[in-house]
Amino acid sequence: MDAPVTTPIRVGIAGAGFAAASHLDALRRLENVQIAGLLASSPGRTQAAAERLGVPAAGSLDQLLDADVVHNCTPNDVHASITTAALDAGVHVLSEKPLGFDASEATTLARAAGEAGVVTGVCFNYRHFPLVQQMRSLLDQGGDGPIHLVHGAYLQDWLLRQDDWNWRLESARGGTSRATGDIGSHWIDLAQHVTGDAIASVTARLGTLFDERVQPPEGDRQTFAHGGADGTAVRVDTEDMAVVLFTTRRGVMGSVTISQVSAGWKNHLVLEVDAGESSFVWDQEQPNDLRIGRRDGANRDVVRDPTQLLPAAGRLAHFPAGHQEGWPDALRNLCIDFYGAVGAHRRGEAYEPTFASFEEGARVQATVEAVVRSSASGMWVDVDEIVGEVSA
Repeated sequence: MDAPVTTPIRVGIAGAGFAAASHLDALRRLENVQIAGLLASSPGRTQAAAERLGVPAAGSLDQLLDADVVHNCTPNDVHASITTAALDAGVHVLSEKPLGFDASEATTLARAAGEAGVVTGVCFNYRHFPLVQQMRSLLDQGGDGPIHLVHGAYLQDWLLRQDDWNWRLESARGGTSRATGDIGSHWIDLAQHVTGDAIASVTARLGTLFDERVQPPEGDRQTFAHGGADGTAVRVDTEDMAVVLFTTRRGVMGSVTISQVSAGWKNHLVLEVDAGESSFVWDQEQPNDLRIGRRDGANRDVVRDPTQLLPAAGRLAHFPAGHQEGWPDALRNLCIDFYGAVGAHRRGEAYEPTFASFEEGARVQATVEAVVRSSASGMWVDVDEIVGEVSA
């Protein structure tokens, strides 16, 4: 049973890495939220992270689940166990992506969430930039004509060197897809959210830059690590890059290039949507500008000015024009949205969220799995077929 509306919402954080620290930063900027505890993979890691981040340490998963909400910021291979425990305990869950280790696991979680009667969401935070919502609102109005092409990229360079290391390189922990599953999933969700259309079929090619990488010693495996002189050469069985062609349910053509080995690109997520009268371009590394292209008439740049944006976008802009907002602010917006839903749940009121549902998170994982299958077979793969398989 949820506590009275005036009682602070008690939050538990599962995980102790970059995602957990980012979630805590966002939560500290919300009202009526209290951090109840943090739980990492071991007592020592839990205590060290709790002291570093200035939050209470949870002694066990049961203690963590005494909270009202759990943020699941753990590695991919333990997402399902944490989320399942929270759902069984009647706790609201905001999960980092991927929702599960594979499409089947994600679908099981989505089904369980529907039966649990709690608020659940997946952390696709790029939805929550003001100008992303501006683009979505403009396209939804239909004044620019029907969409006929969706394209873009998500490029990074943090795994460019052979001795660059991260736990995601271990397929037993990260899953069968790395670049597509890790960052490509964000692009897939963003494209579907902005257009209101779903990717229906894909043909893809995956590539790996290094067959072997240098893994650092066990005690030196941080989020962003390097193998070093004491490292061990290990085989790599997940992709560094991907090129994907797709069609949507409405018959729109599209493409995306995904890479974690593109020098000079730190977090270059760019989404371009072409409609009959206008084209739209949004780049996460320049998030306060939205380019709108016109054939007849001048192109224009829409800036993040809350007084000039449509309502769905304007409410996500917290500072005046010229006061730039970025990635941490989008995560804050996601949390505001999620806790708006939790508050409505407490009051027994309806709520229309913009954050990704577990069902949408499972669909993204089915699309990632379709990419992997297509690369292996050289054929087009239907996403709905995979959804049907894992739902049976």
